[in-house]
Amino acid sequence: MGRVLTKNVSQGFAREATPGVLPGSPVWLGLEPNSIPNFGNKDTKTARAPITKDRQRRKGKTVDRDSGFEIDSDLTLSQMRDLAEGVCYAALVGPDVFSPSATSGASYTVPAVSAAAAGRLLYGASSAKSLLYARGFATAGNNGLKVLGATVSSGGTAISVSGLTAEASPPTDHVVELAIAGVRGATGDIEIDANGDLISTALNFTTLGLTAGQVIWVGGSATANKFANAANTGFARVVSVASGKIELDRREQAFATDDGSGKAIDILFGQFCRNVASDHADYLEPTYHLELTSPGLGDSDETMYEYATGNYVNSMSASIPLTEKATFKCSFVGMKTTEPSASRASGASSMRQPSQTEAFGTASDIGRLRLAKLDEEGLSTDFKSLTITINNNASGEKVLGYLGNKYVNTGLLEVDVEMELLFTDADVIAAVNNDTDVGITAGVKNEDGGVFFDLPCGTLEGQDRDFRTNESVTIKSKFMSHKDPTLGTSLGLSFFPYLPA
Repeated sequence: MGRVLTKNVSQGFAREATPGVLPGSPVWLGLEPNSIPNFGNKDTKTARAPITKDRQRRKGKTVDRDSGFEIDSDLTLSQMRDLAEGVCYAALVGPDVFSPSATSGASYTVPAVSAAAAGRLLYGASSAKSLLYARGFATAGNNGLKVLGATVSSGGTAISVSGLTAEASPPTDHVVELAIAGVRGATGDIEIDANGDLISTALNFTTLGLTAGQVIWVGGSATANKFANAANTGFARVVSVASGKIELDRREQAFATDDGSGKAIDILFGQFCRNVASDHADYLEPTYHLELTSPGLGDSDETMYEYATGNYVNSMSASIPLTEKATFKCSFVGMKTTEPSASRASGASSMRQPSQTEAFGTASDIGRLRLAKLDEEGLSTDFKSLTITINNNASGEKVLGYLGNKYVNTGLLEVDVEMELLFTDADVIAAVNNDTDVGITAGVKNEDGGVFFDLPCGTLEGQDRDFRTNESVTIKSKFMSHKDPTLGTSLGLSFFPYLPA
């Protein structure tokens, strides 16, 4: 008789080609949940209840079935990025992430580089060079921040970097990747103008793949790669991109004019995901196959597999509590879940585990947290707790003659934030009373890189204050994001393969 122990259970997922159907060569990625509140079918059964002197029910029928999946886990970059397109219903855009199959002493071997990707890999002997970040290799020196060493042409399979060690067969049990992490300008080329914007003469900023609303990091880790004025460092949001100028707002602090003399300035960035209209070129409705592996479930203690299919991301929440780890919850609405079987889905045996699995400490890894007016003036930066919830309002569609959800419909995107913050500014009360538009930004970073949540525009609801003895007065409020009149979005997720310590 089989017996399943929680410690032996594992989970993973793959993107589907169409709802409920895997592609010919699915890519399976592992999950690391702390708990699984829900997995599988939930049936509704209605018994017969006739008027009868024996006072007993009669066998009825299964009249409805819902399928879904939920996970609770620590917030990690892998899980956030791997599911970002399903959360936002939009494609990740911007800098590329490659899957290396080997290294030589001087290059990474990657699948043939597309023309568009080659255009985003910048190299000039005396001009700007792309920054790359490698992770997952067995040889430690093959991982970390690298500088592109030669031009990459369309169709090329070698990305040149000096100082590598030959590694013919990188690990296959976890994700190995090489991501564009930013750009290093030529010495003295990147400057900050009187408006606090980035300008250049030689570097064409439009080649970087940046999108309005995306957040970047200005300045590298070495003195030679950041502006002399320490204030000109940190997160900033892209308003617009022209060949010689990146217009910025939501800066870490006010940037001062700086000609970048003697400095080869680093600008760090990664992929970007935001919600878009359903007729936008980047709109997606990705669906997922979820696998539950149960060792010991079979009659002879063999491993059994179950698959929740046709799953849409319904909601995601990221919680940042006081003196703890940041946590992540995600729920899916699906079409059906298979019965346990000893047969495994195509490609699942080659499942790779995530590589960006460092947790975020809420005391040590907060890069930025701010409730701000739309003119960038801060209302508060002292939070006691924060939970961001993204709800797609997905729901199953029932039809006669079909048990379960034949289709899944997506609804209105709602992004809300529950927060408690120190009561330090009376303008918070005024913003609630006057329905004033405000914004929330939250950036977290650790050894794996970072993710920046940007909720560009919304209103506050509630102003409950708590007067705890011998503590600061706090105020609890709810932020409700709505469409930003300039960016046209309610949510932006900016991912960074690398950020300075």
